Amino acid sequence: MTDLKTFISATLGATLGAVGTATQTNDTLETISLIITIIGAILSFIVCPLLSWYNKAKKDGKIDSEEIEELTKDITKGVNEIGDALDEHTKKGE
Repeated sequence: MTDLKTFISATLGATLGAVGTATQTNDTLETISLIITIIGAILSFIVCPLLSWYNKAKKDGKIDSEEIEELTKDITKGVNEIGDALDEHTKKGE
């Protein structure tokens, strides 16, 4: 349940950041906002799940191949989420 809440919060934060970036009227502020949004999305969709995975995987004292496969899926999902947010920003900027 906590992972779902974290994911929803991260998605909402990244979406709000992308919308805020897209509505900027000043090009410099838009660039700065985009950079901050990307950093926030990386932290939300890659770093936090990575730390959560590591803590869960180390509970039994070893990391097995199934846990590594889970990590790969989590990172791929995070990268896709960031890509989607950037695509959404690009479409709004056109």
